[in-house]
Amino acid sequence: MTSSQESSLFTNTGPWIRTIPLAELPVDGTGRAIQVAEQRVALFHHEGKVHAVDDACPHQGASLGDGVISNGDVTCPFHSWHFDLCTGQNTDSLDACVAVFPVRVDGDGVVEVQLPA
Repeated sequence: MTSSQESSLFTNTGPWIRTIPLAELPVDGTGRAIQVAEQRVALFHHEGKVHAVDDACPHQGASLGDGVISNGDVTCPFHSWHFDLCTGQNTDSLDACVAVFPVRVDGDGVVEVQLPA
């Protein structure tokens, strides 16, 4: 993913915040939870794209960054709820969802996340 391949699904007005080098993010399978400003964010590098979602599962607050990715979903490590990495929607037919944040990789290979203003 290059800096021009940023998420276009969401419109946020907040600044882009530099986080960790892409090289420090596991590829296809697991993620990593990090603190971005006041927000815990789970980052995933899946099928060549970087995804950023709210780290807290809405069920009981488990870290989604500790979850496993399968078929584009992250599975909560506590009770196996599934969330689509692109939309944040629960894929178990539940009303629960998680916030998804725009993400990009800058020219230095650092993952940047945009949070709501």
